[in-house]
Amino acid sequence: MDSIYVVIRKAPYGSLAAAEGVRHLLGAAGCGMAATAVLVDDGVYLAKRGQDPAGTGWTNLSEVLQKALDPGRAGASPQVRAYVHRASAQQRGIDHLDLVGGMELIDDDQLAAMLVTVEGLLIF
Repeated sequence: MDSIYVVIRKAPYGSLAAAEGVRHLLGAAGCGMAATAVLVDDGVYLAKRGQDPAGTGWTNLSEVLQKALDPGRAGASPQVRAYVHRASAQQRGIDHLDLVGGMELIDDDQLAAMLVTVEGLLIF
């Protein structure tokens, strides 16, 4: 298997699901796999810029994801891509201006086409 898709459906705070999804995404990329994050449902909050979980004990996962996506930053991986489901974002009042850099919005058809062709799939 040369590639993996990680679908993150849970919000970045309140459970470990999103953090585990990001950890698996970065781990796969670190092993040389093409790793793709697909954020749907409450997982779209992971891509919202300006999060400040200070004092909560949670890690700012949007910063971790952005570092992995930005090829100009140390720690970035050319193996990582990330997509945000447009309808999920819109239902939560998030538009493209609210997202961290490196994210691409996709519609229902693009999401379906993507998931039909995957070699490996993890859902969090």
